[in-house]
Amino acid sequence: MKRLILFTIGLLAGLALAFVIPQGRAHDADSLANNAPQKNPLFINMTTGDSWRGWMGLHFAHATLKQGHPVAIFLNLDAVKLAAKNGEQEKKPSMQRVPRDILADFIRDGGVVLMCGPCLAEFGLTMDDLVPGVQMGKPGFTQSFIFAENARALTW
Repeated sequence: MKRLILFTIGLLAGLALAFVIPQGRAHDADSLANNAPQKNPLFINMTTGDSWRGWMGLHFAHATLKQGHPVAIFLNLDAVKLAAKNGEQEKKPSMQRVPRDILADFIRDGGVVLMCGPCLAEFGLTMDDLVPGVQMGKPGFTQSFIFAENARALTW
């Protein structure tokens, strides 16, 4: 009889822990992420000029910015084409808008977009050809975003 009582108590305690602890941990992780976003900036090194891939990275960057994290995007290689005000940008069915429109909203909402100068020249573009608010990256300036305190870097 004593074993049955101990078994029942153990079973009930195990079930209680199984339902309470995972929910508590998820809540704690959410609280932690939501309470300290300014301490975790994100630097995205964007290398693709493909509209859909670029849209995915820019959409991710904008969503992260909206969660309160400072976000800087560095457009280099053929990704510089994503910021062009004019020109063809393919819009697939899964895309709500083209990359240039996301960049404009991203900048308006406080995101930073840095441009690779030599990459821009390679595609025959100038700063006047780009979405307003894009900044020219330069040695020291770009690195200040990469090496910001607690910064995370992601290449897309």
